[in-house]
Amino acid sequence: MADVRLNIWISEEAKDYLEHRKDHEKKPGMNIIVEELIRADMALRQGTKIEQQSLPAITETVRAEVRQATADLRRELRQDRELEHLAERDFLRKHIDRLAGLLVHAIRNSGIARRLIYAMLAKAYGVPFALQAFEDAKEKIKTELLPRKKDPQQEQEL
Repeated sequence: MADVRLNIWISEEAKDYLEHRKDHEKKPGMNIIVEELIRADMALRQGTKIEQQSLPAITETVRAEVRQATADLRRELRQDRELEHLAERDFLRKHIDRLAGLLVHAIRNSGIARRLIYAMLAKAYGVPFALQAFEDAKEKIKTELLPRKKDPQQEQEL
C-alpha cells in the first residue's frame, strides 16, 4: 500500500508526546508512531464491533452449556436417588424377612408351650380344669391385646 500525506493540526502537548515517544522507542519518525496509534484505534473499534456482534452467540452458547450441565446434574441426582432407594428397599426387605422369621419361630414355640402346659395341667388337675384355665387365659389375652381406651384427662393433656 502506498503512503499518503496527512496534514493535521494537533496540540503542542500531543506533539511533545509524539516526539518523546519517538526518542524513547528509537523510531525513525513520528509518522510511524501516529500510524501505530491509528492502527491500534482501528483494531480496538473493529474488535469492539466484532465483540458486540458475537456477544449474543457467546451468551447463547454459555446458556446452552449451563442448561446441559444442569440437566446432567439432575440426571445424576435421579440415578443416585434411585440407587439409594434400591439399597434402602433391600435393607428393609432383609430386616422384614428376619422379623417375619422370628415371629414365625415365636408363634411356633408359643403353640408348643401351650400344648405342653395344657397337657401338664390336664394330667395334674384333670381335663376340665385345663380347659377352664385355657379359656380364662384366652379371655385375658384378648382384653390385653385390644386397644385401651384413653382417659378424658389424658386426651386433654395431649
